[in-house]
Amino acid sequence: MREYTLIVKGERIPVPYDVYKAYYQEYEHERYLKNKSAKHEYSLEQFIEAGVSIEYICQDTITPVEDEVLKEEQITHLRQCLDKLTLEERKIIYGIFFEEKTEKELAKQLQLSASAVGYRKRNILKALFQEMKNYYK
Repeated sequence: MREYTLIVKGERIPVPYDVYKAYYQEYEHERYLKNKSAKHEYSLEQFIEAGVSIEYICQDTITPVEDEVLKEEQITHLRQCLDKLTLEERKIIYGIFFEEKTEKELAKQLQLSASAVGYRKRNILKALFQEMKNYYK
């Protein structure tokens, strides 16, 4: 009968065939993934040799200043719209979108039916959408 061993911290340890097989399957899988990723990695030197400029490489990662300013304006306006909501409307929006509660959980907390919470959520979102849409007209 063949003996299966693994080397752990420099020491050869006898293991059952199942453990040996699982270890080497995982080992081979990691090698496969490393080789696969190596095929898709490119160095800066490779790009320079190919005549590709650094600006072109980085172009997708740079966010234009105008986009950042617009995003900040949108967030500010959205906060202003949220401030106009009633306390109950804020609890619904905050509970669903920030605390990630389900409508059922929120309904129990607010002592409403789940369908009432869903109905109010839809109406609040429609109103917020209209406010945001009107802001850009």
